[in-house]
Amino acid sequence: MITKIALSKYIKQTALELGFHKVGIAAAGPLPHSEYLIEWLYKGYHGSMHWMEKYLDKRLDVHKLYPPAKSVIAVAQNYYTPYSHSQNPEQAKISRYAWGRDYHKIMKKKLKELLYRIQERDQSIDGRLFVDTAPIQDKLWAQEAGIGWQGKNTNILTKDLGSWIFLGELVINKILIYDDKISDHCGSCSACIDACPTNALQPYKLDATKCLSFLTIEHWDAPIPKEFHKKMNNWVFGCDICQDVCPWNRFAKESDEQAYYPVANNHRITLAELEVLSEEEFKKRFKNSAVLRAKFTNFMRNVHTISKAQSR
Repeated sequence: MITKIALSKYIKQTALELGFHKVGIAAAGPLPHSEYLIEWLYKGYHGSMHWMEKYLDKRLDVHKLYPPAKSVIAVAQNYYTPYSHSQNPEQAKISRYAWGRDYHKIMKKKLKELLYRIQERDQSIDGRLFVDTAPIQDKLWAQEAGIGWQGKNTNILTKDLGSWIFLGELVINKILIYDDKISDHCGSCSACIDACPTNALQPYKLDATKCLSFLTIEHWDAPIPKEFHKKMNNWVFGCDICQDVCPWNRFAKESDEQAYYPVANNHRITLAELEVLSEEEFKKRFKNSAVLRAKFTNFMRNVHTISKAQSR
């Protein structure tokens, strides 16, 4: 029987071999500070994301999601590529994470392989994997497992990769060696808060109803409120402003995952190109991209809202 020390070391080595750039392990259990979620929901900061209200017990305690849970293996994959958003007013902006292929599929495939390899070492191990698709608090688990700290922009920050990382978890039924949390290194910096065009941020708190990412992706089948039209800054899908200004992102490194590199020139696309997209062209252009999350009607709403605001 492999010892928990040897197994923990093997898990980390294997995760890195599979293409994850960070891995940490935390003890499964109720999350410290998870009550912040209750306060966030109570204040209505989740807007129309009513799915956040569901399965609250599972979000607060991973045992409710997977009863045999003993350990949470948190992983992160770097998606930074050496390109930047154009400031040309004719150019549309798509959040960096959606330039390439949909990370859900890539991360899940790697996590499945990780579980398979762990089970090869110890057949008594079982587990469940998650990538943004279940009621589990990815950021808090990444923090608990020592991946990074949750910054003032509410993203997970790391000293060596900044915040350009995707998160995932593998929850297993085996006690392992656990990592220490990383202390907060935001200090007195307020760059993200100062730069947010809609005042959606307070230190460590996000009002999603004012966030351009929410408004352009999750605010389905309704007009974008007029007070935000002039503040969209050409963001047709998502927003990277609070990450672009973060000093820790000066340390970003180019990802070795080719799937996250821009597809179909989506990092350099004009509003004029998008304005004439048919639904079929939209689906073809953004095939295998997270952009499809917005759906055609809402994506075009974003494009037309920005174009009209510019013409006024």
